[in-house]
Amino acid sequence: MLRNSGYHIVGAIGMVLLLSSCSDTDYVMRPPAPEKLPSLENPIRGTADSVINVPVQMDVSAFLHAANDPNVIPKKFDHWRTLAKHSKGVDYKYYAERDEFTIEREAAHSVDGKESGLSLRNWWKDIDLSGVSLFVSAPLRYKVGARSQAQGAESLAQCGDGSGWPRQATLNGSIAMGMTPDYRVSASLRSVTVHPIEPCQLRISDVDLQQAVNSAIEDQVRGGLNSAVSRLNGLNVKSQAEDVWTALQNPIPLETDTWLLLNLDKVRHTGFSKDGHVVTDTLQLTAHPVIVLGAEPPATSAALPQLVADASSPDFRGVADVQDGYLEKRPGAEQFHVVADIQVDYGTLSKTLSNRLKGKRVANKGNFVRMTGATISGLGENQVLLRVDFTGDARGHVYLIGKPEINGLTRTVYLGGLRYDPATTHLLQTTAPDWLYHAPLLESITPEVVLGVTPKIDQLRDLLQTGLNRTLSPTVSMQGTVTSMQGIAVFADVDALHVRAMGDGALTVTGDGKP
Repeated sequence: MLRNSGYHIVGAIGMVLLLSSCSDTDYVMRPPAPEKLPSLENPIRGTADSVINVPVQMDVSAFLHAANDPNVIPKKFDHWRTLAKHSKGVDYKYYAERDEFTIEREAAHSVDGKESGLSLRNWWKDIDLSGVSLFVSAPLRYKVGARSQAQGAESLAQCGDGSGWPRQATLNGSIAMGMTPDYRVSASLRSVTVHPIEPCQLRISDVDLQQAVNSAIEDQVRGGLNSAVSRLNGLNVKSQAEDVWTALQNPIPLETDTWLLLNLDKVRHTGFSKDGHVVTDTLQLTAHPVIVLGAEPPATSAALPQLVADASSPDFRGVADVQDGYLEKRPGAEQFHVVADIQVDYGTLSKTLSNRLKGKRVANKGNFVRMTGATISGLGENQVLLRVDFTGDARGHVYLIGKPEINGLTRTVYLGGLRYDPATTHLLQTTAPDWLYHAPLLESITPEVVLGVTPKIDQLRDLLQTGLNRTLSPTVSMQGTVTSMQGIAVFADVDALHVRAMGDGALTVTGDGKP
């Protein structure tokens, strides 16, 4: 009987030792889930100011026809047979002929490095090329003669006559051009200049005859060119601007239940470019584009506003930290920006993160745990709750809390300030074995918590690239590019993760199929 009793005692002691030896290697960790925090209102607000370039064409052939009419501006300036009297007592004469006036383009002032081309470029350096001037030019051929009497002796001088005829010059006109608030052209003559490519170096009695001849020809041209410029003031581009404005009021479908709204605001005039008898007036529409998900939004019906004549570079305004907020300005008068708010459900994020963490092993002091899955949910107050399950020498789960943040370089969302929740921290400090308390579990999880929002952003970028290149009406079409699209702000709601994405690029709208 004693012998049997001794067996029972030994067996009981062995079972106790076995259980105690298992307690360090089969610890069960099951902290309770933290209570939900109050839900905050989504603080992501605002849109990005964008520019839509709209080139509209104007035919200025009526102006050129008037400028080249010899009854308006002479083709010949003949003062060769009749001497003119200079105020300093010098008699001089000149003869000049001009060719047709043409509209000059700013980039067309080099002539293969010849001296004439270099001289012409030097003249253009003194002219304002801000985009609000129209330049006309006509080749000019001329000769100059002079006679003076000093101390009873007659002095004769001539330039550009005989075998030296003709000397080359250009007759240049600068015309200030602008747009009125009702989309009409406002033009006035700014200057008329004779520019000698091959100047006459004639000075008699300290008189610069070249300058005297230049001034005489300029005076004869100025009145006629003023008359020709009046033909420009009858031009307007309002009908073209209205066609574009109306076409851009409608939502643009990108795919089923995905729409681009441009939200037009102002129209500005930024300058002119020239090609032959056609002048292109560039208008810039200020817009606040957004991508809307869901049912088709209603079209807007705002009337074409008055033209804002002063060009202004729009600012980019975005949100980086959705709790504190910030204001950042981006330069770029040519930039088109569009914002889109994407909702990513926590189930999708959980699946992606769980696949990344599953099987990951963390060891310490001869013991280990292996992660088996992860779940993401909204905790409230712009925080995310992460549960990570594990097995091994300890089993169960831990809870971690973090705030979603955007990494602009990698275009990803991560959890900043990731830490154990209070209940998990308490168990690790009070009941968990020492090896688990000091195991680098948090350090192993943190770099893996990259929330998968990039595919949705890339999908929107591709849709936008296609959507910006299309015909909107029989007379209006768009041509656009998307250079980048990335997340710029994120907010964790209780039910979903909200990501603000920003697309950058350029957009040009043409009317009548003409740039």
